[in-house]
Amino acid sequence: MKFAVRATVCAVALVAALTGCGGDEDAANSPVGVAPIGGGDGKGKKSGPLTVEQVRAALPTNEQLGDVYVGDDLAAIDGEPARQQCAKDTGTPCTGLVAAGHKEAAARGNADDDEVEFTLFSFDSKEAASAAMKGMAAKTASGDPAPEPTRFTTGADETQAFSNGSSGTRTVMRVGTVVAYVQASIYHTENRDGMSALQVELIKKAG
Repeated sequence: MKFAVRATVCAVALVAALTGCGGDEDAANSPVGVAPIGGGDGKGKKSGPLTVEQVRAALPTNEQLGDVYVGDDLAAIDGEPARQQCAKDTGTPCTGLVAAGHKEAAARGNADDDEVEFTLFSFDSKEAASAAMKGMAAKTASGDPAPEPTRFTTGADETQAFSNGSSGTRTVMRVGTVVAYVQASIYHTENRDGMSALQVELIKKAG
């Protein structure tokens, strides 16, 4: 089964809804797969939840990803369609959800090998975001075959990352009141991990 199937389904649902057609954790206490980040002091999110417009602004453009990438238009939604998509992706009720967004991109001329997808869920509190983030991480970890936990610095308040053992990484993060999911199937590890760091930076700027 292709590693990107789950996020592709998310993209279809978000675009359809849009068009009307359809932390703080010490290293000693961190479970396997969690990268404790020094920026978990609340600075990851400046003030208030991200609105649907801010969620759209927090998704990377093709230019921000790099000249070699081409991808779908950004999709951002709110209301019940966003909550339903969040519940499906995280396995939680997504109480307090404000907005959701999605973006896909692939390397030009190499679409089968270098792909990246971004999903954002904005909540009205850090507690709600943390609950959804943990649910999403648990769901991501329960794949068949189960992915291997991996560690790298993202700059998020909470991070859990998983690798399929070759070129694919799925990263679930919380940045203040925003949950971010980045799925990158990219050969070069530094580029793959950099996609998650880029997403965190854009969320902070949007807030």
